Amino acid sequence: MSLASREGWSSSRVGVFTDRWTHTALREVILGKAVEWTEEVTEAQYKSHGGTSVHMWNRFAWFLVLASAAVAQTPAPAATQRPTPERTLFRAPVVRSPEVSSDGRVTFRLWAPNAKEVSVTGIAKEPIPMVKDDQGVWSVTTEPLKPDLYEYSFVVDGLTIADPMNPRIRPTYGRLGRSAVLVPGDVPWSPRPNAPRGAITRHFFRSSIANDERDFFVYTPPNYDARRRQPYPVLYLLHGWGDDARAWIDIGLANVILDTLIYEGKAVPMVVVAPLAYGTANGPADINREDMLPNAVRILVEEVMPQVERLYNVSRDRTHRAVAGLSMGGAEALLAGLNHLDKFAWVGSFSGAFILWPWSRPPLPPASAGEAARPAPPSPDRLRLVVSELPKVFPRLDRGVNQQLKLLWISCGTADMLIRVNREFKQYLDSIGVVARYTEIPDVGHVWPLWRQNLADFAELLFK
Repeated sequence: MSLASREGWSSSRVGVFTDRWTHTALREVILGKAVEWTEEVTEAQYKSHGGTSVHMWNRFAWFLVLASAAVAQTPAPAATQRPTPERTLFRAPVVRSPEVSSDGRVTFRLWAPNAKEVSVTGIAKEPIPMVKDDQGVWSVTTEPLKPDLYEYSFVVDGLTIADPMNPRIRPTYGRLGRSAVLVPGDVPWSPRPNAPRGAITRHFFRSSIANDERDFFVYTPPNYDARRRQPYPVLYLLHGWGDDARAWIDIGLANVILDTLIYEGKAVPMVVVAPLAYGTANGPADINREDMLPNAVRILVEEVMPQVERLYNVSRDRTHRAVAGLSMGGAEALLAGLNHLDKFAWVGSFSGAFILWPWSRPPLPPASAGEAARPAPPSPDRLRLVVSELPKVFPRLDRGVNQQLKLLWISCGTADMLIRVNREFKQYLDSIGVVARYTEIPDVGHVWPLWRQNLADFAELLFK
């Protein structure tokens, strides 16, 4: 029997439950009922209640089991003496996690009285061990951290979990991501106390190209005026492989970056659109399909842009449109911008995964008998371009585009596995006379701190 059937919930209730940590869910976890919810759910049962992935639901169920273990109470003497929910709730100590001090130190806490070993990962190169007090609360305080947004997880007796007391989660396609904590300071993605705030709106639509339901987010700047005589310039911002449409808002903090730059007079007030950037309904699983990126570009140009232009006061002039992205999104941004110069004059790639372009990627290794297709491992042989095929990817790219482009921006860290393909593409651009602003950042890998800074630097140049 499915969860909804046993509990008497409607399909809409199931949808809310799987998307938010509700008060009801918390009560059930503390009472231990999450353990009863871990049986396998059939595809038909789950989809009948509004779900889209049995795999995702089972992962969520296991997360509930883990949470119930973390707040496990001491066994009752007998079933008839089981504590009431109210007494159980108040028996747990009040835990605040994470807690950021004024000097940049962060204290992490987790109530797990029955755990034997707990640590924090993601903050330092090695896991940071935590210490348990007499109430069963594990804690540790870091050394002062520089201002940034940090991702982390707890490892409880070998099992990795998110911080149950922290609602800020890094979005990841189809599964629960890691927790995140902001250490504020003098970086564009740290909110300024007096800066006006823009607004974020989420839109849903059905894609006829991908044949699925998907979403996009729209940031409008402070004091956005839907009737302003001069339409706003617009930046289309694309996420990377493994992420979803929320990534540039939730972990990239694009809205905070734009709020800061506009407040400080460093950026023109603009609208930013962050769509789901997969070209198929299977998302990351189809990364090796030749039509993945071309379809993503079609969805952007043929489905997302018309909706944005209908709903918002944005310019339809190519000189007031920009497209940029990170990793997979960087490859898509160049594929879209350089093949649609009638629509974009500003194009940017941050650590672009150019090996994902059709035709110019090396051939995949043969799969074993009965082995399903999967993303190729990041081997050095794969991380190169077939440069001779690039004219197929960009058939109209020559020195003439220099008159059409306001900015072609390409950046990558030297410690990134993708630095080779970025260098190869820059050499190709040089060979055909196309001008690009190319930057290598020393000793930096494939990481969000770089992409946030890339966005801040790129946005300052736009529409001027």
